[in-house]
Formats: sequence, C-alpha cells, structure tokens
Amino acid sequence: MPAALPGIIALLAGLAWLAGVLWFLRHFRAPAVAAEGRVSLLLAVTGRTDGLPPLFAALARQTLRPRRLIAAVESEADPAFAQLRELAPALPFPVEIVVAGLDDRRSQKATNMIAGLRLVDDQDDALVLLDADILPQDRWLSWLATPALNGTAEVVTGYRWHALDGAGPARHLVAWLDRALALGPRFVASGLVWGGSVALSRAAIARMNLEGALARTFSTDGAISRRARALHLRVLTRRAVLVPTPPEGGDREAIAFKRRQLQIVRVYVPRLWWLLGTILAMEAAAVLLLAMALAGDAAALAWLAPVAALGLARAALQDHVTRAVGIREGPGARLAQLLAGAAVPFTAPLVLLLFATSARTRVIRWRHVEYEVRGPDQVRVLRRHRHGATA
Repeated sequence: MPAALPGIIALLAGLAWLAGVLWFLRHFRAPAVAAEGRVSLLLAVTGRTDGLPPLFAALARQTLRPRRLIAAVESEADPAFAQLRELAPALPFPVEIVVAGLDDRRSQKATNMIAGLRLVDDQDDALVLLDADILPQDRWLSWLATPALNGTAEVVTGYRWHALDGAGPARHLVAWLDRALALGPRFVASGLVWGGSVALSRAAIARMNLEGALARTFSTDGAISRRARALHLRVLTRRAVLVPTPPEGGDREAIAFKRRQLQIVRVYVPRLWWLLGTILAMEAAAVLLLAMALAGDAAALAWLAPVAALGLARAALQDHVTRAVGIREGPGARLAQLLAGAAVPFTAPLVLLLFATSARTRVIRWRHVEYEVRGPDQVRVLRRHRHGATA
C-alpha cells in the first residue's frame, strides 16, 4: 500500500477537526444581552457526589438569581436526598426536593425528571435542566435562559467542557474526543440538546408535554431532542455556554461515561453515530502510517509530520477555548492534551476503540441501574444495584 493513501485519509480527518475548532472560535463570544425573568432549575440527581457542594456554590453566585431549585431523587434512602437537605440552606433561593419513586419502563433519570416537572407552574417564565456534575460560570444561567426569556428561541442548549486537573490518562482520552465534539459544526448535530444545560421557554413547556416524551425513554436528552424536532421548535445551541465539568471518579468511570454517551447517540441519532465513526476511522489511518514508517518507509514518515502538526494545532486551539471558558488548568493537564494532539497515531486508534465499544446498545449501565434498550422508546430495567456501585 502506498503511504499516500492512509496519509491523505488521516490528513482529511485532521483538517475536518481543525476546521471545526476554527469555525467555533470565529463565532465564540460572550452574549451581550441579559434578560430578566423567573427561572426554575430542575436537577435530577442520584447518589452522594463530591461535585454537588461546588455546584451549589456556583448556583448561589449566578447573576440571574433562580426562582427555586427543584431537586428530584429516587427515594429518601438515596444518599442524594440527605446531601440535598444538607446543602439547601446555603442557597439564597428555595430548594424543593421531590421523591420520584421507581418505574421499570424508563431510566431513573427520566422518572426523576417527570416528578420534578409536576412542580413546574405558571409562575415560571422558563425552566432550566441541569446535571449534577457541572461547575457553571457566574453568568451561565443568564446566558442560557436569556433566549428562552426574550423569545429568541424556545429551547436553548450548551455543552460540557472537561476540566482536567487531576484526571487520569483515560479521562484525558475521553476529553480529547469530547472537546472535539463540543466544537464541531452545529449543522452536524442540529436540533440536539445536551441535558446538562437546557433552557425551555414557557411556550416550549406548554407545547412539548415532556412527561409524555419521557415516559418510555432511556435518554432524557434524546427524548427532548426528538420532541423538539417533531414540533419544529426553535432550538439554539449557544456557543458561549461551554460548562466546566470537573473530573469525578477515575479512569474506569470516565470510559463508562463516554461509552454510555456514545451508546445514546447510537440509539437516538444513528446517522450522527455513523458520521462520527467514519471520521474517527479516517483519523485512525495514522496508525498505518506509523507502522509503515517503523518498517522504513520514508514517505510514510513524511506524511506523519503534517498529521501530527494538525493534531498539535487542534490541541493548542482547544487549550485556548479552555481558558476562554474560565478554566485555568495546570501545566500537567495542558501538556497531556498537547501530547494527545501530537501523538495522533496512538491517540486516534484508542479513540476509535472506545467508539467501537458503543456499537452494542442492548444493555446499558447508568449509575446503579442496568437497562435493556431496544430502541428510543423501548426500555426496561434489568436490575438495580446498591447506590454507589457504579460502572
């Protein structure tokens, strides 16, 4: 095989990723408009987590003060219930804790969210859904909710941005992939929402019948995306809302997290899953160049240089985004990401291998529960483990 073939393939993949970062940076700016309104927060949470205290501290600093926080848990025996009661007095707005109970026809997160949605009333101008593992900036809520409050959009979403100080090698690998997805062209994932930060206008809440949309689903993100598309709602992906997400758990948890996220894409947006797999497979052609170069092929070595340079440039630009969203990582974390970019022949096959593990979606583990997932609306609980027994 001539070195030019895998070289061109890997180079095209690297150019595609780099183009996505450049396009993102060209349009990345802090919003200038800040609307006021009554915004309730809805947090579906399970298990006691180290990230909840800093999340509550971040919510207390929001420039747009929430009307209240609705926190939905599985049961009073859920460790999250006691932790929420401990932390609630630290917030300058009310916390309403609702116990959701169990339902074996959907994910526990969907069950928790349905219970929380029943507390939404006509005093809410907008509703914001959030995850427990984020550490939002002080203007996060204003940036996210403003388009839903002023009528610019009916559904507004952002995306996570991994903070990597203290992270292990597997989490760095996951972040390398996830950061690229966060900066990808919006048209590729048009209409998709990320449940870690979603604002819904009052009109959207009235039209979407979210309880019905979530009744049989595994992924709340997938169900909300599908319902928004079916109703032709205006969905805005707000580039400024890249929310810092600190590491929680070790490398094993990081791999399980990313596999589950990719499995969700496989079930709910298969066209996007196949597109992503194609690009990752193209980039992994760099390992062929490495093998040929080690065998003495000078042409393969020449192709490796621009492929590595593209990866390094992408890593440097992603580091710029990291600082732009307010994350100040130490030199170790920054160097690890730069090395991940430069070492494409090693990084790309590992990422492709991680992606390949998401091809099987029949059984998906999420926190302490295992599910059988036959389709977007065909879900049942297989078994429940004790809280804290995550995978």
